[in-house]
Amino acid sequence: MRSFPVNSPVFTYLAEKLRFYSPKLLTLFILLFSLAPTYLPGYSAVRPNFMLIPVFYWAVYKPENFSVIAAFTFGLMQDLLEETPLGVNTLVFTVFYILAESQRRFLSNKPFSSVWVGFAVLSLIILFLNWLIIAINYGRFSPFGTAFVGYLILLAAYPVVVWPCARLYLYLLDKNDGDV
Repeated sequence: MRSFPVNSPVFTYLAEKLRFYSPKLLTLFILLFSLAPTYLPGYSAVRPNFMLIPVFYWAVYKPENFSVIAAFTFGLMQDLLEETPLGVNTLVFTVFYILAESQRRFLSNKPFSSVWVGFAVLSLIILFLNWLIIAINYGRFSPFGTAFVGYLILLAAYPVVVWPCARLYLYLLDKNDGDV
């Protein structure tokens, strides 16, 4: 029986591409998971936008593998999969990515709690922008309290959602150190 050489250039190339696109693949998985039906009463009114977490994380820690174009694309995908007006999440994710990347130098070497606070501040700004855009689009303001409850759920879920991102980041960091 013939075996394939694992050290062949094709497998090396594929492994390299998989490592490069892995943040996007993980973010796609988080997107699909966050849009799955939950069947919890009242949850749809306060559903947090979990996609803000990986967009923030990759903007701070790995912007070379997750660009503003990726944030734009994931916003467009979420707009198409949800019932939000087309372009709302696209704009929100793009602005959020730019804000997070602008704070990269400040946040990248800080402890987890400081990064969590940075996420809390930036996500509050961006969720207010999201709430305002949707209110203008529909011509009526939804109760801000429900949006705030969704924000609190998002903050509570931050460590759980960021954990796979951090594990992947450490793996990629280890692989990049091994290549040098």
